[in-house]
Amino acid sequence: MRKGKRFELEINGKFIHFGSDVAQTFINGRNESDKKAWMARHKVNKNWNNKKSGIYYSRHLLWGKFKNLEKNIKELEKKDNIIIKYFK
Repeated sequence: MRKGKRFELEINGKFIHFGSDVAQTFINGRNESDKKAWMARHKVNKNWNNKKSGIYYSRHLLWGKFKNLEKNIKELEKKDNIIIKYFK
């Protein structure tokens, strides 16, 4: 696990590190208002839609549709037709 990151996932043999190890997210009880603020603040990131970047996975997994990481993983696996292995 990369220092300062909370999660690591593997997709097709590649590891992606994401989520600050000190920040609280939607899956940790933050509310819709916090989610909207996070989205507005980060959507200018050049990697917003890059499926090889940490911000993409933070967006879909930590600030996704559900307040549950496992549900967000299932949702993204369907959307992107991938299998995600994640490590806490």
